[in-house]
Amino acid sequence: MEKEISMQQEINKRSKGLNSFQLKVIALVLMVLDHIYYFFGFTEQVPVLFSQLGRISGYIFLFIVLEGFQHTRSRKKYIGRMYGLSVLMGCINYSIVSFGFARPDGFYPINNIFATFTLVLVVISGIEGLKQKQWLKGLGCLAVAIVPNGLAYLVPMHMMPVLGLVMTTVLPLPMFVEGGIFYVIAGILLYVLRKCKAVQMTVFGVFTLTWTIGMPYLMGMELSVSSLIHMYYEWMGIFAIPFMCLYNGEKGRSMKGFFYSFYPLHVYGFYILSVLLYHMIK
Repeated sequence: MEKEISMQQEINKRSKGLNSFQLKVIALVLMVLDHIYYFFGFTEQVPVLFSQLGRISGYIFLFIVLEGFQHTRSRKKYIGRMYGLSVLMGCINYSIVSFGFARPDGFYPINNIFATFTLVLVVISGIEGLKQKQWLKGLGCLAVAIVPNGLAYLVPMHMMPVLGLVMTTVLPLPMFVEGGIFYVIAGILLYVLRKCKAVQMTVFGVFTLTWTIGMPYLMGMELSVSSLIHMYYEWMGIFAIPFMCLYNGEKGRSMKGFFYSFYPLHVYGFYILSVLLYHMIK
C-alpha cells in the first residue's frame, strides 16, 4: 500500500511543471521573436523586446539538449545529428558570403547553434571519459574541442580564408560559434552540476550575470541601468532559470524531426524574406 501511495505521489509530482516538449515549444516561440528582431531590425519597426525575450531561448534549448544527452540511447548518434546539422548550416552560411549572397547592407546569417551544442557535447564526452578513466576518449574529445582554438591564432594571414571555411563547417571553434566560449562554459556547468538543481541554477545564474555584465565592463563599455536594458541585455538569459526549475523530468511529445528541421528552415526563410524586404524599402 505504501509503495502504491509513493508511486502515485511521484506521478502527481511529475504531472506538475513542464516537460521537455513544452519547454522546447516555449524556447521555439522566444527564438522566433528573437530572430524577427535579428533579421528585420533594420526596418526599425521591430521592438527590442523581441530580442530581450530571445535571450531566454538559447539557454532553455541548451538545458534541454543536455537533458536529452543524458537520456539518449546512443550518445554517438545524438552528437552525430548535431554535428551533421552544424556542418550543413556552416556550409550554407559560408556560401552566402563567398558567393556574394549577403544582403546589400552587408548583413548575412551567422546562426548555427548546432555548432555550439556539438562543442558542448564533445567537451562533456571528454569529461565523462576522464571520469571513467577512458583516457584516450577523454583526452581525445577535449583535444578536438580545445586545441584547434589555440592553433587558429598561428595560422598565417594568407591561410585565413581556409581557416574561415574550416571553423564554420567541419571544425567549429569555441571562440567563433554562436554564443561563443560563454555558452560552452555555461553548458558544462549545467551538466556537471545537474545532480543538485539548487546548486546548478545558482551557479548558472551567478556565472551568467558575472560574464554578461563583467565582459562589457572589462571592455570599457559605459554601463548604466539604461544601457543594460537596451544594449547589453544578454544578462536577461537568467530569466530562463524559472523555466529550467519547472522542468519535471518528463519527455512529453517527441516531434524530433520538427525541432531539428525548424531551426535551419526558419533561419534561411527569414533571411530570404529580409533580403526581399530590404530591396523593397531601401
